[in-house]
Amino acid sequence: MAFWEMIFYWVALVAYALSAGGCIYSFVFKNPKAMNKITMLVAAGFLGHTGSIAARFVATGHLPWSGHYEYALMGGWFIIAGTLFVGWQNKLLQGLTVATTPLVVIMMGYGYMQNPALTPMAASLKTIWLYIHVYFAWISFGAYSLAMAAGVVFLLKQKSEALPVPNPAYDRFPSLGRLDELIFRYVVFGFITDTIMISAGAIWAKDLWGSYWAWDPVETWSLISWLTYGITIHLRVTFGWREKRLAWLAIAALSSVIICFFGVNLVVNTSLHVFQVR
Repeated sequence: MAFWEMIFYWVALVAYALSAGGCIYSFVFKNPKAMNKITMLVAAGFLGHTGSIAARFVATGHLPWSGHYEYALMGGWFIIAGTLFVGWQNKLLQGLTVATTPLVVIMMGYGYMQNPALTPMAASLKTIWLYIHVYFAWISFGAYSLAMAAGVVFLLKQKSEALPVPNPAYDRFPSLGRLDELIFRYVVFGFITDTIMISAGAIWAKDLWGSYWAWDPVETWSLISWLTYGITIHLRVTFGWREKRLAWLAIAALSSVIICFFGVNLVVNTSLHVFQVR
């Protein structure tokens, strides 16, 4: 890990951790006024996060695409970027940080415990298909994370509205009907970009390994994740699964993505997707 990369990394991690704690404080102590300051803190952490990626790029000559540390670094960046973007479009969605920032803190902490050493890019990664494949992978991860966050907020807001005196902190969120619609939209957007990711990966695999599909563990879990979200969309469109059931599905389905990115290579070291130079 480069010197400035480490500085920016810890700035981002501390800012995200403080903002996650601030979100929890805002809801537990019913203080909705704190949300604007929390959003500014997340934005400050995002700048540090961007600086960390830039510093690593300068040190290695390539964007961080491989290894658990780099997965966490780039994946967290896309999740926070998506959170800030939707919050900028609609201030009622700024509170999605209550679910996305804890996720990113855990991801970045886990990544740091792995191998953050500076490594050269493997020859197999030097292709335009890498950027297409990985770019859409991170976009889909970000969209699925937003769907999870909207699901968490939906369940919390629904529980609050059932109380005799609802928590005023949830007044800063859209209505339950709007949150339900957003969960579905984020899932659909993630599913489309996920489809592009898998297609681009298959084309890349043909050039790299001689076949479009090899049933590699990471490939298999990416297919499981894709099918999981496809089933989620099917249940919503065909069987009318909405609100609470859809929220729980969006939360549970994210686990398949996390396993694909981080879990498979913990238990299987024969994956073709292990590109990091050791």
